[in-house]
This record gives sequence, structure tokens and C-alpha cells, in this order.
Amino acid sequence: MYDIVIIGAGITGSSIARELSKYHVKIAVIDKASELPAGASRANSSMIHGGFDDKPGTVKAKFCVPGNKLWHKLKDILDVHLDECGSYVCAFNDDETKHLEELLQQGKANGSAGVEIISGDALREKEPNVSPEIVAALWSPEAGIINNFEAVNAMIESARINGADLFLETVATGLLIDDAGNVRGVSTNKGDFTAKIVINAGGVHSGEIASWAGDNSFKIIPTKGEYFLLDRATKGFIHSFLFSCPSKAGKGITVLQTAEGNLMSGPTATEQKDPEDRSTTPEGLAEVLKGAKRLVPNFPVNMNITTFAGVRANTESGDFEISALKSPRGFVNVAGIKSPGFTSAPAIAEYTADLLKEEFSDIVTFSPNEKFIPERCNIPRFLYMDMAGRKALAEKDSSYAQIVCRCETVTEGQVLEAIHRGARTVSAVKMMTRAGTGRCQGGFCCPRVAEILSRELGIPLDEITRHGGESKLLIGKTKEFLLKGAVSE
Repeated sequence: MYDIVIIGAGITGSSIARELSKYHVKIAVIDKASELPAGASRANSSMIHGGFDDKPGTVKAKFCVPGNKLWHKLKDILDVHLDECGSYVCAFNDDETKHLEELLQQGKANGSAGVEIISGDALREKEPNVSPEIVAALWSPEAGIINNFEAVNAMIESARINGADLFLETVATGLLIDDAGNVRGVSTNKGDFTAKIVINAGGVHSGEIASWAGDNSFKIIPTKGEYFLLDRATKGFIHSFLFSCPSKAGKGITVLQTAEGNLMSGPTATEQKDPEDRSTTPEGLAEVLKGAKRLVPNFPVNMNITTFAGVRANTESGDFEISALKSPRGFVNVAGIKSPGFTSAPAIAEYTADLLKEEFSDIVTFSPNEKFIPERCNIPRFLYMDMAGRKALAEKDSSYAQIVCRCETVTEGQVLEAIHRGARTVSAVKMMTRAGTGRCQGGFCCPRVAEILSRELGIPLDEITRHGGESKLLIGKTKEFLLKGAVSE
């Protein structure tokens, strides 16, 4: 039994959970994934937007700049890697330069600090690898690039430190409503969660979840974005986030350096019916490469280590859908959260908490949690320590002297800490430690991580999964299969 159930543990749901944990309310966060982040919070551009792209007066514009400011404060409180590198929107002709003027005025109206238009030559002084055909660029110094894996886990860990409960592999299947038209909870594959308030932060499934409450006022259009991710050896090739001028299809293909130093490019914007289709396509990747080379002609695609795709929760209006329904009472939509959703999440969380206090204080008491702990520490980042720091850590705990992932210099100590914090799959360890994100994409460390999971969780090796469900890495011992084959013959 809970006061509040949040459906969805992406950056939006996790941020709301943390904000609500500042009060004495009993919170459950449920998500169908086996590890976090999942969905769009996992596969995105990791951008903390400057706030110039959204039309003044839209819901997006309301939350983007405040969210940006909060992330710059939270990065140290939550120990999250945020590269405060700024961004450029690049113009190739006079028409696009005029569009930069529109973005500049939007940015000023939205409160985006320091935005200005610079010449192509001035851009090339900072980013020598950009196209010689770029004639101007909009510079946004407040933009940044975040480690999205860390950010989601930081938010949900902070919420849990302060009393919230997280339930993974828990699929919401319906809404519980009493005869008086009040929310009474959520039905799931693991049973019913009773609650007076249900928050719909279901991402690409938020339209379907809203329909359970009889709300068909918006429709989610799943939109796929495909990406290239290059080896971290490309670090320094560019130093910021490069946009093309946006169009009706979206912000276009971008080129960026991730918070960890990988060069990355994407996304496409392909509407599709299936919200779970995250496959990459030859056509989509060709579009990404064409867009990347337009911005950066010598884009080193030969250094690519993986491709991936994410699915965004576009709405027909193109805006966020945030509201408390009058009926059934207790149901709240925080839906259609796409770009700049990651940026906006902390500000959306603050707004949602205020909305709940305003609408539902008669059914839930929101008394302040005097023991709220704002800080959260990340798992030690062994890769970035100097030798003295590494030595001190290894002397304190010998498991930090054992390298598990060569590409990202991840130690057994980090893997053990991830398991201590709740990792139960190889992918969960990857999200928490970056083991498997490097050049070999887990070819070296995956078997070792699986062995450690098996040992620490006390379960057979052939029950360890990559990302839950039936994604088992092994199906048995070779000798057993050979014996079975001999018997059958």
C-alpha cells in the first residue's frame, strides 16, 4: 500500500520520485525494465539543452531553462558527470542564418543565458574540424552533455536513500478506480499496488496508460532515432555539441563528444507504430552519416564501435502533456516527454510535486521530510583516478586491484559495488560502471561480469541474463549437450 505510485523509472519518473521523497509520503516506482536506464532515457543524445529551441509559451519552454539550471547544481550533489561544454547551431547559408536570429530571440525570451551568434571562422577557431561551409553559428554556453546512465541511476538511488521503493520487471496492466471515480492504484504482472495517486511517466507508453483513465486527449507517436557511437580514442576531435539548423522533423543530425569522450552522431526521426522497435537500419544509419559529414567532413566513422536506436515519445502537438485529471481523481499525466525532456526533468519534478500538493493535500499529507539526504555518491570512477588514488583504493579493498573491463578500466570492486546497489544483470552492471561500453563492447569483460554476478547472487551461471527475461548468456555446459546428443543418436 502506497500514497503514490509512479509508472516509469526513466529520468522523468526517477526525478519525480526524488522530489517527492522530500516529503513524508510512501512512494513506489514501477518499471517493466530489468535495469535502469531503459527506453528513451537510455538511448538519447545526453544533451542538457540551452533553452533556445522551444517556442516561448510552450510547456517545453517553461521547463527547459529551469531544468538546465538545476542540472548544473545537481551534478555535484548527485555526483554526476556533466560536461559544461556549450553547443553550436550551425548555419550553411543566409536562410539558415536568419533562422539563427529567430533561435537567438527565442533563447532570450526563454531566459537562456549568454546565447549569441558568431561567425563560421570564429567557430572554426574553437572547433577546427567543422565544415568550411558553415557561415555562422548560434553559441549557447549554458548547454552541456551529461552521462545519462549516471543521471538516471543517481536520481532513483537518491529517491531510494530517502525512502522510495523501486520495483523493476513490473509491468503496469491497468488502473484501479473505485465506484466514486477515485484512483485506488495500479494492477501489474506482480499484483496490485494500491495508492491514492498514480503518476503516468510511461514514456512511449504514456498515451496507452492515459487511456486507462479515459483520457484520450493526446496521442503518442513513437519516433525512432538512430546513432553512431565511436571509440573513446576520438576524444578531442570536437569539444562541444554541434547542431544543424532544426526543421519540422526535429533538431536534425548532431555531432557531439559524450561526457566520457566518445564521438557520437544522430539521431534520425522516423515515425513508427511499434514503440519497442529499437533496431537500426541501413537507411537510417546512412542518413546519420550524411548529416554527420555535413557538419564534420572528416567524421571518422571508421572508429565506430556500435550503433543503436532510441524511441522518443512524440505527441501530435509536439509538446509535453502535464496535468492532473479531474476524473478519475488522483491520476496525473507527465507524458510525451521527449527532447528537451532530459534537461527539463528536475524542473518537471518540482512542478509535479507542487501540483500534487495543490490538488491532493486532502487525501495525502505532504509534510516535509526533515531527514531528507540530498547527496548521493557515484561508484568510484577508477578510470579517472591518478595512480596514487588507485593505489589507495586498492590497498583499502583488493577487489579494486582486479581489472574486469580493459577498455574502460573497470575493476571488480566497481562491479561488486554495482551489485550491492541492485544490479542483477550484465546490462545493469554496464549502466552503473561502463563495463562493456568500450571498444570491444563487452567481448572481454562480459563473461567475467557474468561470473561475478553468479558468485555474488548465488545463482547458476546459465541463469545470468544480459537484460532480464529470456536474454540468457548461456544455455548450459558443452559437455551436457554433447552427452545429450550422444544419447539421442
